[in-house]
Amino acid sequence: MAVVINTNNSSATASRILSENRRELEQSMERLASGKRINSASDDAAGMAVAAKMGADIRSLTQAIRNTNDAISLVNTYDGAAAEIENILIRMRELAVQSKTGTYEDADRTNANYEYEALKAEVQRINSVTAFNRGVIASTGGANSHSMFVGSDVAKTGNSITFSAHTLDLNASGATGSDIPTSITSSSALKSIATADTASTAIAAIDTAIGKLNANRAQAGALINRLEHTVANLMNVNQRLQEAVSGIVDADYAAESANLARGMVLQQAGTAMLAQANQAPQYVLLLLRT
Repeated sequence: MAVVINTNNSSATASRILSENRRELEQSMERLASGKRINSASDDAAGMAVAAKMGADIRSLTQAIRNTNDAISLVNTYDGAAAEIENILIRMRELAVQSKTGTYEDADRTNANYEYEALKAEVQRINSVTAFNRGVIASTGGANSHSMFVGSDVAKTGNSITFSAHTLDLNASGATGSDIPTSITSSSALKSIATADTASTAIAAIDTAIGKLNANRAQAGALINRLEHTVANLMNVNQRLQEAVSGIVDADYAAESANLARGMVLQQAGTAMLAQANQAPQYVLLLLRT
């Protein structure tokens, strides 16, 4: 092998290896400092792309969970209003039965009718003012349809669930098959219990209204159960996606700590070897001695 001084191959090799070791050492420090295995696209371009897509899904699913919980709150609000109206209807029936008896005079029935009319007005008020997020849940005629988005992908069917909030107003116009007034032959059936005859008509109408109200509450309860299962499934999917992203992005501290220790040793050894290689050309001076 020729002895030269213009080119120090040993120094160049030591310098190259030292630079590679320093880069690996810096990468280990970055991962330990950030807690992430992927800090830039150069670390793992494919992994970063997959993790970014999953991250978007995770945030969308988190919002879907909020949407579904809001939907549960909306239906619960409707059911709470329906429960209170049912209590009122039961009291109205009690007054009608009281007015039906022959031991009451017309004046007594008129007095009972005052409370009856007040309760009927309260039913109408509850129906018209019960709201969620400032939006009235049930309408005063027919049903209000609430479309609730409980997924993260609009392309997939089944991510929208519709809740039809049927009117609870006893005198509503434009009622449909599931609304309370459709089961009453005429709204006049509920207008008064001032006489024994009208009280008898009111009892039958109230019984029908209570039956329809219970059917609506049963539908609301079934929907609440469904939405609770929806939340549970969304939370499970969200958790699994987070675990997948963690496996792709997060740093393994045990492995990176070992890499850091190894890198520090190699850095020190490389620095020492570079110093030795830089001194090698000086030995050529021994050949020049006379």
